[in-house]
Amino acid sequence: MARKKSADLEKTKQTLLEVGLKLFEQNGFNATGIQEIAISAGVPKGSFYNYFASKEDFGVEVIRFYTEASIGRWKHMLAEAEKEDSHKALSTVFLLVTECYKCAEVKKGCLLGNLSAEISEASEECRIALQEAIAEFKELLTERLRTGQLAGKVRKDLSAERLADLIWDCWQGSLLRMKVEKSVEPVANSLQILFQNMLLP
Repeated sequence: MARKKSADLEKTKQTLLEVGLKLFEQNGFNATGIQEIAISAGVPKGSFYNYFASKEDFGVEVIRFYTEASIGRWKHMLAEAEKEDSHKALSTVFLLVTECYKCAEVKKGCLLGNLSAEISEASEECRIALQEAIAEFKELLTERLRTGQLAGKVRKDLSAERLADLIWDCWQGSLLRMKVEKSVEPVANSLQILFQNMLLP
């Protein structure tokens, strides 16, 4: 009985995180209220606090939830792309993600970039969670870039870590422009310059 109750609690928490992620992507953090989250998840507003101490705490958990799922997807896509061409796997995955944005009616961009711009100054806990999440993504990039450097496919005059910083910053900046211009052209252009020029030996 206790095991079933624990499973139900975990399922409700998962639902709240999924709903929160969707609402944060659509409306942002500040424009999304706890009552809206609870109603969308089919949970009484008061019950929300059985799972999260505050909206800020919830924001931290959504960031971690999003990061875990996204890193998993990127690793899977990279593994699939490496079967075709291991040296082009990273650029292939970036292009695949860009194509997903192109097909989407709403160009929502990356949650980490969106929240970094919105709440990193206002919430220290969320800022730290964002910093940790970005570090995970950059580590993924660094690993692939280091492999490319060893194979002579990526420039070696800059460290893999600095190149990962460059890719991340260009990616996030172009995603913000994508939202403003409602077009993936800034993203596609940035990727072309990165992978066909700046990263080459």
